[in-house]
Amino acid sequence: MSNRLYMQFLYSHTKMLTSVHGIIELSAAGAVVSETIQGATVAKTGTGEYTVTLDDKFNALMDVQLTLEAAVPVDLVPQILSTDVSGTKEIVFSLLAGATPTDPSAVCKVHFKAFLRNSSVVK
Repeated sequence: MSNRLYMQFLYSHTKMLTSVHGIIELSAAGAVVSETIQGATVAKTGTGEYTVTLDDKFNALMDVQLTLEAAVPVDLVPQILSTDVSGTKEIVFSLLAGATPTDPSAVCKVHFKAFLRNSSVVK
């Protein structure tokens, strides 16, 4: 469980729901140019594969949303490969062309949003 005091207030049936979100800007070669996620860092870990490492451990991952933004058409679909928010603190995703991990062919942005439970209380 994270030991930080989070400022946001969300109405939810889930106790201590926390949102970690931001934008990951990728170059035409797929390198991480910049990211605006507060509470996490992003690294390219393979062809079309990226790892978001959270600053803190959480009890559970409730939801992850990934959306791709590009000025020119890019035929890529983001897919979550693995999640471990209570151990390694990582969320790994890939950009796929069909079923193949692929680097973007143009500058693009990945909008990232994760909802995490920061409590061991389930209900």
